[in-house]
Amino acid sequence: KYFKKEHTKPIFNRLNILTVQALYKYHSISEIFKIISSHCPYSLYKNINISKCDTSNVIILPEKSNTFLYLASHMWNLVLRRIISPEKGICTPLNSIKLRILLEAQSIEIADLWTDHNFQIPPPTRFTTPKVHRPSDENEIVVV
Repeated sequence: KYFKKEHTKPIFNRLNILTVQALYKYHSISEIFKIISSHCPYSLYKNINISKCDTSNVIILPEKSNTFLYLASHMWNLVLRRIISPEKGICTPLNSIKLRILLEAQSIEIADLWTDHNFQIPPPTRFTTPKVHRPSDENEIVVV
């Protein structure tokens, strides 16, 4: 009667807090990165099939299942294009990039309601940098 329940989504977005689902994705991607870069534990590394076509570190997915190896590899492939630089390889601020990707996904759509899209890693084309449009008046720049 004297209080009103608040929605959690605006609070999570304002304070940049990840949901439990996003934390799971964050740590899974981190672990796959550590396994690929350090080859430890070797028992998991030998089961990861990295594409040999180029140096992009794309993982060829094993048979679809609910195992950590399949799910984490799938998540890795979804964020890989956003964390890799053709000149430098995997970016050094990897944690901040993964965090930004998950926070952006968590904040999309309806401001007060959680939807299924908030708990999925969006495809790389979902979040693009804004394009700058130059109108006839050169003093005014409009972001589209």
